[in-house]
Amino acid sequence: MRAAFETLLRLSGVVAACLITAPMWHRGFYATSLLFVCLGVLCAASLVAAQIRITQRLKRHEPSVVRPLDREKLRNRALLDHAPVPLLIQQVDGTLHAANRAARRLFMTDGILREPPTSLIDALKNDASAPGKRLIRLFLKDGASRVYALSVGKGGGVGGIVAYVALTDVEAGLNAAEAQALRDLLQVLSHEIMNSLTPIVSLSATAEELFFENVGGSPHDTGLLITEALGTIRRRAEGLDRFVRGYRDLARLPEPDLKLTELAPLIREIVRLFKARWTERVALEVVLPSGKIMVRLDVAQMEQALVNLLNNGAEAALEQPAPRVQLAVEAANDAIIIRVRDNGPGIDMALQEQIFEPFVSFKAGGNGIGLPLARQIVRGHGGKLILATTDEEAQWSTTFEVRM
Repeated sequence: MRAAFETLLRLSGVVAACLITAPMWHRGFYATSLLFVCLGVLCAASLVAAQIRITQRLKRHEPSVVRPLDREKLRNRALLDHAPVPLLIQQVDGTLHAANRAARRLFMTDGILREPPTSLIDALKNDASAPGKRLIRLFLKDGASRVYALSVGKGGGVGGIVAYVALTDVEAGLNAAEAQALRDLLQVLSHEIMNSLTPIVSLSATAEELFFENVGGSPHDTGLLITEALGTIRRRAEGLDRFVRGYRDLARLPEPDLKLTELAPLIREIVRLFKARWTERVALEVVLPSGKIMVRLDVAQMEQALVNLLNNGAEAALEQPAPRVQLAVEAANDAIIIRVRDNGPGIDMALQEQIFEPFVSFKAGGNGIGLPLARQIVRGHGGKLILATTDEEAQWSTTFEVRM
């Protein structure tokens, strides 16, 4: 704006000098005429000089403030930060450094890993030169754990780097493969066992009915023994039949039908089911945040998963004088966290993976299906079910955490 005003002023000076000089000369004002001529020449020269400066400025090429080597470094850093795989570098002194944004976010650091996971250090020490990828489980600072494929490349000491480390998250793939293998196994087992159990149940019931009809209403001692034996066979066969059907249900778990659902009504229905079974024997505490919480889930499946967790907690809490369980919901960081706690004897954290394995139960009379089914349902929703660490001074001894 200022440059345009100055240019207009100079043009005005030139035009004024041209219009005034001639009349003033003819009237005899020679000195004044010469003054206006000088003024016009000065304005014209200033106008030409300004145009020359503008032309030179347009033609000028600003030298780059970044050297070619620095530009290459910046480009490589940008590429590393956009890589989704966490990348680390190991220095000659053994320290590990986050090389890109994914690694900094994973280990919650701006550079050096002050307390790297023990499993990662052990893998680098024991098998750093092995070809291919190896699987390791990393336990992170937020209490979560995931399985990563570890790939290590030698740095040769160039730039003080002895190893390049890439961590590929394979948790989801392993979970899917594990679930499919479990379904295949249970389908085969349930099919074969059911083929044998069905005729046993049917024939034992028929034999019991026929024998009772033949011996009449007052059977002798031998008849009583036979009747009792047949009844036992029938009851045990029926119990085993129900047991196998439970595992078959685990194998046949369908894909969840995800729909946007308000969480509060679902929690109320779960509370109703819990109280219908446990009445006044186990106290239930419910913690819900204020406001409406919407989440995409399969209502029937998630209800089954949470009821299983609550029943599991109630069974454990029964050993205490005042058994209590808690169902707490928290909305944080674009995630929904559902915690099921109990004041039972607690679970050893060393068993946190075993308790989710099918056929494994540490309770008397347990069938090892409740927790595996709950985890499979949560995984089907794209979430995680973990045994969370519990403060020793807290009122709750066991906490199961569902993250979605």
